[in-house]
Amino acid sequence: MHALSSAAAAARTLSVESVVASSLRPLVRRIDEEGFYPAETMRLLGDAAAFRHHVDGDPAQGLPAAISAMAEVGATCISTAFCVWCQDALAWYLANSDNPAPRERYLAGVASGRQLGGTGLSNPMKALSGIEPVALQGVRVDGGYRVSGRLPFVSNIEAGHLFAGIFRVEGSEDRLVMAVFRAGENNVALAQNAHFIALEGSATYSVLIRDAFVADADVLSEDARTFVQRIRKGFVLLQAGFGLGAARGAARAMRADSTGRRLGAHLPLGPDEIDERSDALTPQIEALCRAPQETDRAQFLEVLRLRLAVSWLALEAAQAAMLQFGARGYLVGAEPARRLREAQFVALVTPSVKHILAELAKE
Repeated sequence: MHALSSAAAAARTLSVESVVASSLRPLVRRIDEEGFYPAETMRLLGDAAAFRHHVDGDPAQGLPAAISAMAEVGATCISTAFCVWCQDALAWYLANSDNPAPRERYLAGVASGRQLGGTGLSNPMKALSGIEPVALQGVRVDGGYRVSGRLPFVSNIEAGHLFAGIFRVEGSEDRLVMAVFRAGENNVALAQNAHFIALEGSATYSVLIRDAFVADADVLSEDARTFVQRIRKGFVLLQAGFGLGAARGAARAMRADSTGRRLGAHLPLGPDEIDERSDALTPQIEALCRAPQETDRAQFLEVLRLRLAVSWLALEAAQAAMLQFGARGYLVGAEPARRLREAQFVALVTPSVKHILAELAKE
């Protein structure tokens, strides 16, 4: 806790808003057009306490604060806000670990931003919903496990970064274990096999794991099925941060465009309506954050409905900005074009809109 307190002291000299203004905003075009990963900005956001709200004290109060900080980043750059979510998710796993060893070893560094990392749960979340098979396989050995497999996409990772992974234990079809891995070390290699139309600055790689040793001290849970039920609400709720950021950023851009606002006065969705819809979601977020470790499926479905509403809002807000800017927004390098591409990612990241609708259709 001392390390976390030290980070809190550093945050008194920085705010998320000041980091966004001074460090992030000048990099936005480079992040989007060159795929630049803003590692120093991420560390500054850690200094501003962006990654610690939900793991330091009462998470029912901290989760809304973490979402708000992420939304502030997302109003300027969704790619970086997504990296903030990856960092927040990793901190959330560590804070809720069944095993105290990884929590004691890694949480302070992740929450302060000194240790960066990603989530690694896209494949397992889909697997637990029956969408695809578990990608990693493990064998029990003395002192831990030997793990092999490939994760198609893990974000916010470079060499030396941490991420979480879930693997199926050989000899048991039902047993899943969740553990912490370190990228670029111990037979855990990174490969960039795909390029995206947005989010290229999120340090997204395929992870190739070849007989990597995972020590018992790095195991988050020996029963990942149960563990995921406990952390999934926080995992999805935190995503509201980059979705709301997308909507609010579009509204800000529209409001600053006085010429477009005058000519687009009769468009069906303006910045005031976007902000009103965004603000209306805040009480829902706060209510759903009150019992973030609750495993009740009905409660989780409410979280998915909220996540769906945030996705639709992000898409509609980005579309509204494009319609207001017109041809000016359709130029290479134009902010509305970037926001439109980024907002589509909000709807595609796990759990995607189609994943959510499939889950809701089961009821």
